[in-house]
Amino acid sequence: MSSNVWRERLRRWGRPPDKHSSRISSGGDVNHKIYTAQIEALYQHTPMVLAVNVVNSALVALVLASYMEQTRWWVFFGSVVTLTAVRAIGWSRHRHNRKPDEAMTKWAIVATAGSGLSGLLWGVGSILLLSDDIVEQTFLAFVIGGMCAGALVSLSYYLPAYIAYVVSAALPLAGRFLLDGGTVYAAMGGMAVVFVAAVTFAAHHFNRAFVRGLRLNLDLSERTEELTRRTEELTTVNSRLEAEIAQRKVTEGQLHQAQKMEALGQLTGGIAHDFNNLLTAVIGNLELARRRTGSDPHMAGLLEAALSAAERGETLIKDLLAFARRQPLRPKAVDVSAVVDDAEKILKQSIGPDIRVLIRVEPGLRPAWVDPNQLTLAILNLALNARDAMPGGGRLQIACENRRAEADNSPPDLATGNYVVVTVSDTGTGMSEATLAHAFEPFFTTKDAGRGSGLGLSIVQGFAAQSGGAVQIVSSLGEGTNVELWLPRAEGRSTESAPLGPDGFVLNPSQARVLICDDDEMSAKPDEEAISHYLD
Repeated sequence: MSSNVWRERLRRWGRPPDKHSSRISSGGDVNHKIYTAQIEALYQHTPMVLAVNVVNSALVALVLASYMEQTRWWVFFGSVVTLTAVRAIGWSRHRHNRKPDEAMTKWAIVATAGSGLSGLLWGVGSILLLSDDIVEQTFLAFVIGGMCAGALVSLSYYLPAYIAYVVSAALPLAGRFLLDGGTVYAAMGGMAVVFVAAVTFAAHHFNRAFVRGLRLNLDLSERTEELTRRTEELTTVNSRLEAEIAQRKVTEGQLHQAQKMEALGQLTGGIAHDFNNLLTAVIGNLELARRRTGSDPHMAGLLEAALSAAERGETLIKDLLAFARRQPLRPKAVDVSAVVDDAEKILKQSIGPDIRVLIRVEPGLRPAWVDPNQLTLAILNLALNARDAMPGGGRLQIACENRRAEADNSPPDLATGNYVVVTVSDTGTGMSEATLAHAFEPFFTTKDAGRGSGLGLSIVQGFAAQSGGAVQIVSSLGEGTNVELWLPRAEGRSTESAPLGPDGFVLNPSQARVLICDDDEMSAKPDEEAISHYLD
């Protein structure tokens, strides 16, 4: 049998009950596993031993019965066949036993007894049935010697079984030769004894080598299992470490993005605030100048153009304040489906016939706590971006649904809870990973010059964050874009206004002093002029 087969069997027999402990606990366990392997090897070769016994007994009976006309050798053959059948039954029961290692001592006794009886049958037959013819004696001696030599291969796995067979088969014939008294017979008897000693010594060495090989295989199997277990542990730890490193990189990227957006928001908000003061003064003074131009149409046209440009700058400032989360919001409980319906009416006038608009609203949609005007602006911004991403036409879908935010299904840093999610998806060109990394940055755009300010997604993100929600984009080149706008629900929010004081309004005219307060003198001057104009 090959070493790989025995290694696998030893691994199976020697597997410890605890999967986390592959070390063999004691020398007794090792000896038991080796003992089990020896008996298993013995029984594996039993069919060959039985077949050799039957064939050799048949040949001996045929030759001696025909040569010497001694029919009693057929009785010997019948006895061998009977014993072989009994041993075959024992071998069959051992083979079908589900747990042979639990009764190894019993099976070892059965095998040793069977080998001893088989050898004894040959030894007794050589004494009782063999005649004085030296040819017949020499023939039988060669047959028994050959069977003892062949037993080295099949029985020496378990030394007691081999010794029982060889001693029982060869020594009776050797004793008969020695007791005969003749010189030739004495020499033949001595040679038989030496032969028995030699093959027994060889069987002993074979058995020791087999046991040594079993020990090495056990140790190798044990160490292999230990190495396999440790490799699996290292693989598991390495996979966990790789996952943690990947998660850390994602978290660091999100943190860097959040810090960058926060810095941009602070910078943008500061600039927008100061620039808003300047525009307030510019617009106020332009309006005052327009009232005093009289009938000069050329001057009125110049002032109107300047005022229009200043108002466009004011709109830009509002967008920047929205990105910086500093725009004034008036949140209230809003029916999101109604806002989407109003936005759809506007979209039908600005989206061409090649784009199919689908609206899907979940039944039982909860109200959201947002500024309705800013929500409409956000939906329109997302829808117009989707339109620009589908120059050849496509499908634009706006879906509204209730959803609960958990750690694994919501935008980062969004608090766990219930939200209303507005999803705007398209079948357009999509965005690459590099574009997605800058999608929310102000003034970043992939559109041609003059087709966008780059503030659309920035405004949407600022509005969502200031409202207590978040925005999440999923997109890839050639597969469209999916933008989710997470909005807080209105449950538990109060919409009641503060009651008026007990005195009510002052309706009677009286003299009063108007105090104008502003952190910028240039912004306060037009207000002073306007109030003075209306009070005069």
